[in-house]
Amino acid sequence: MNKNVRKRKTPIVAKINPRGAAAIVVLGIFLMCVVVLVSKALFVSNSKTMAEGIDTATISATQTVSSDNSAVPGAVTTTVPVTTTAPPTTTTPATTTQAVVKMKVLDVTYLKQEPDEQAENVIVMSPNIEVDVLETLDSGWSKVTFLNVTGQLTGYIQSSFLY
Repeated sequence: MNKNVRKRKTPIVAKINPRGAAAIVVLGIFLMCVVVLVSKALFVSNSKTMAEGIDTATISATQTVSSDNSAVPGAVTTTVPVTTTAPPTTTTPATTTQAVVKMKVLDVTYLKQEPDEQAENVIVMSPNIEVDVLETLDSGWSKVTFLNVTGQLTGYIQSSFLY
């Protein structure tokens, strides 16, 4: 025979068994269904309704607050006793409000450990973060708490940064 004659190669598509291809497709669909079912079971938090008794602390669609910092009629406002412990060398500032009200941060500001501009910064707060205002001081500061990725944080911010 002639050594220069090339053998014709069979295309890969012709080598695939139709039953094998169907089995691969069925197995792929089966695996996708299993992944969807497992993810729905693991990630229940994707539901549109919040489970009873869970406090998200940063998400609230039920309360609105007017521009004068008072709760709007029909809004949920909880009154809780607030106790403050003053450091031994300072006095406790006078409070004007002791109702927990949900508000939002107006602009970038620092959460402070004490109601003083010179106090140590706890964290930088971004605009539109929802906080629980625990008390409003006569000095123009508000004691707030909110849920951060590291946990619940409580401190003071200037009342002018809340709406």
